[in-house]
Amino acid sequence: MSNNTYTLEIYDDEDYAGPNPVHLIGQFVVRGPEGTQYYVLKPSTPLMLDGRELSCLAIRPHYDGDPINNAIESNCTVGIALPANGTGYKEGVTYGFNDFVFWKVGKIKPPH
Repeated sequence: MSNNTYTLEIYDDEDYAGPNPVHLIGQFVVRGPEGTQYYVLKPSTPLMLDGRELSCLAIRPHYDGDPINNAIESNCTVGIALPANGTGYKEGVTYGFNDFVFWKVGKIKPPH
């Protein structure tokens, strides 16, 4: 969708030893349960969590009702989810509740 580089500040990072903020490259939007939308981003450099390399993260605005474009185009508090299958997401696919593992809350900052 964009290939723009974003900065993601992770809140409540006591149990996370990786870089903070994290630099990510925007990919595409996927549909989740109950009409939600998630913006999928991939790390610009390898990102390790619990001994495994993350291929992507999925974010959505933290506040219900906010459009996904808030997370793509402006500073926005977001919920951060990890792919449940450990591999990632594919563009054009609709995913269910069990496909997203809520991880943290953070603030996404769009490219300058």
